[in-house]
Amino acid sequence: MRIILFASSEFSLPLLDILYNSNHQLSAIYTQPPSKSGRGMRLRDSVVGIKAKKLNIQLFYPSNINNEMEINKFKSLNPDIAIVSAYGQILSSNLLKVPKFGFLNLHPSLLPRWRGAAPIERALMAGDAETGICTIKMVRELDSGPILAKERFVINSNETNTSLSHKLSEIGANQLLKVINNLEFITVIPQKSDGITYASKIQKSETRINWNLSGKVVDRLIRSLSEKPGAWCIVNGSRVKILKSKYVNLEGKIGHNIISLANKSCLTIACGEGAVEIMIIQKEGKKPISASEFLSLIHISEPTRPY
Repeated sequence: MRIILFASSEFSLPLLDILYNSNHQLSAIYTQPPSKSGRGMRLRDSVVGIKAKKLNIQLFYPSNINNEMEINKFKSLNPDIAIVSAYGQILSSNLLKVPKFGFLNLHPSLLPRWRGAAPIERALMAGDAETGICTIKMVRELDSGPILAKERFVINSNETNTSLSHKLSEIGANQLLKVINNLEFITVIPQKSDGITYASKIQKSETRINWNLSGKVVDRLIRSLSEKPGAWCIVNGSRVKILKSKYVNLEGKIGHNIISLANKSCLTIACGEGAVEIMIIQKEGKKPISASEFLSLIHISEPTRPY
């Protein structure tokens, strides 16, 4: 089967690998155009684009996949099926009609819960006990197509965006290959009309930590944004990202360090209810370090002030 993959993020790399090594033909990959990033703000390919070049797979990165010229180019590839995984553009109805067996989408949530751009982040923020991954047949309405496969996954109390994304991407890659291999035998199941929620894109305004909130909510925010984009606060006038934390049942002055006589190297910030122990912290332009190392470099009794 001739497959074309639409993907851009690290989440899609296990899927790229498993399709490349399968008995199917991975004919081409579509990814987002190179963007400026890192020091010097140089143009850099997406991680999927970099991997595609290493594997010598035909690569396309149109800024608008839905214009007539791009759709005709896609038709000329004569795909049997197309796969979408964290691509970054909404696809038009005209594009969805091109492949013989349509488009499939790998979506990291238990649909219809958390349709949209940030399902992993929103599941962690909400404190969901479980999440999962679905393979769906794509239709014009966002993430609302019928389900071909679904697997559940229990969310651990220390799970982060990065760790959960990695686990779900591995599960999803295997799931999707099984779907392709058994496509003619699979019964599609329409999504339920109740329980629909939307995982909107993370806004910059959401990433600043508000210590007035409960410690459990703050901890979930930190874990949902770790490692990227990262939840942040102001420490002694400088912006820092908090990358690893855990909730602790302690009380203190909101937004201040609770200094432990047993462990003075511990950075524990009092919240509106309970507290959060900080384990990994990162100053702007610097590498992540442990909280104890951070404390050894800076005198700190009031790591941040609440809004």
